[in-house]
Amino acid sequence: MKKKILAVVVALAAFVGLFASQPVQKQSIQAAKTTKTAKKTTKKAKAKQISVTYTLKDTTKAKKKQTLAKKTFKVKKGTTVFTVLKKAWKVKYTKSSYGVFITKIKGLGNEKKKLYWTYTVDGKMAKVAADKQKLTKNKSKVVFTLKKY
Repeated sequence: MKKKILAVVVALAAFVGLFASQPVQKQSIQAAKTTKTAKKTTKKAKAKQISVTYTLKDTTKAKKKQTLAKKTFKVKKGTTVFTVLKKAWKVKYTKSSYGVFITKIKGLGNEKKKLYWTYTVDGKMAKVAADKQKLTKNKSKVVFTLKKY
């Protein structure tokens, strides 16, 4: 009789142990899947980030180009040149159907004296307004130059 009771208790304990551990295993598997998904999402987010360096130059006061400021940013691929510029420095501008026309950066620029800002991306003169130009290449170099016209 004692052997039968002991056998039933052992069988019951094994039965309870078997089913009690199963949800924990499922949770562990689910946690591992969640961790892998989070890592993939982080990698995708990093892949969409690009590094862009902005430089401000003033050619109006010296014979050589004078660098006023230089900053590097991590931005989302497809961000406009103008969006980053506004975050970096105080900018004054006017809007038109063509886009924004930048009149001052860091307080520099003067329409009466015909001092205007132009910009290049990776050494190429812009063909559109800064709010229309998207940044798509990693390690791009954007240079804003104050010139007299």
